[in-house]
Amino acid sequence: MPRAAIPSPKWSRPSWRVLATALAGALSIGLLVLVAPPSKVVDQIGHMNPTWVVAAVALELGSCLSYVVIFRRFFPEPSRAVSRQVAWIAMGAGAVLPGGNISSAAATGVLLRRHGIGTRRLLERCAALLCLLTAFGFLVNGVAGALLLAGFPGGPHDLLHAGGPVLVSVGVLSGAALVVAATRRVGPGAPRALRGVAAGLEGAWRAVGSPHWRLLGGAGFLLLDMGALWAACAATGHPIGIPALVIAYCIGYLATAVPMPAGLGVLDSGLAATLVLYGLSPTASVGAVLVYHAIAIWVPGLGGLAAWLPTRRRRAVERAAISLPGLAPARLAKVVDTEG
Repeated sequence: MPRAAIPSPKWSRPSWRVLATALAGALSIGLLVLVAPPSKVVDQIGHMNPTWVVAAVALELGSCLSYVVIFRRFFPEPSRAVSRQVAWIAMGAGAVLPGGNISSAAATGVLLRRHGIGTRRLLERCAALLCLLTAFGFLVNGVAGALLLAGFPGGPHDLLHAGGPVLVSVGVLSGAALVVAATRRVGPGAPRALRGVAAGLEGAWRAVGSPHWRLLGGAGFLLLDMGALWAACAATGHPIGIPALVIAYCIGYLATAVPMPAGLGVLDSGLAATLVLYGLSPTASVGAVLVYHAIAIWVPGLGGLAAWLPTRRRRAVERAAISLPGLAPARLAKVVDTEG
């Protein structure tokens, strides 16, 4: 009797993704070790100025509160309490899930589906908020490069280090304008993904075109987060010039394009490498980045967890009410209010 053929095992897509993620993490950690020996980094962290570390925590908290401010500008329909809750949960998702701001935008869409915002409008607003924050980041990056080109102290002034960021920012922002123009010209025949990007960019432009004090939250969200990194660098006793730090921050965060949970490893290696490139010592760079990244995960992460727990209890009460139809609506409302 012929033996049945035994199918050879095949790697599924999730298996390949896990392997690729583990490989990226291992390479990132290896790069950190290559930049500075772990023993020196541990010693550097142990001697960091606690006052500056506390300042970094305060600046990161200010960054999170700024996001709550700008969030309300794009999603005014929910009540203030719900808006704050969703903003914090979205920040927590962005801090711990792969993709950063993209995961944050996705979490926003999921959480606001039941608040009277149509799916298309919800997607457009999430894209507009994401595009606004991204465009502002490239704008700040270009301004920092221009300052260094003009001779502003605090960083290298050569064409590569100072002019490169300017060219990148001009190229990205010009490309965004071309995407909008091309999509308008082609109309419905444009690819769906291109239309989605163009809709987000136009939404961001409309928000800027209608000045409102809440737009300051977008600037605060990014600049105060940069300030937290600067304070972490200052805690090592080796402060870095602000323009150089801004450019290092913007370049380093490109590493989060690698889908690593919480950006572990990839963000650390990206930021540390660019800080070294812009003048900070290797040991101080790795120590400052590790402390900053811990703060950047735990502050929004704990805030998001605190905002999410009441929603979990509320849903549990609602499910209990469905399974117990004799529970009066007024009693249910009272229970939900008490649990929330």
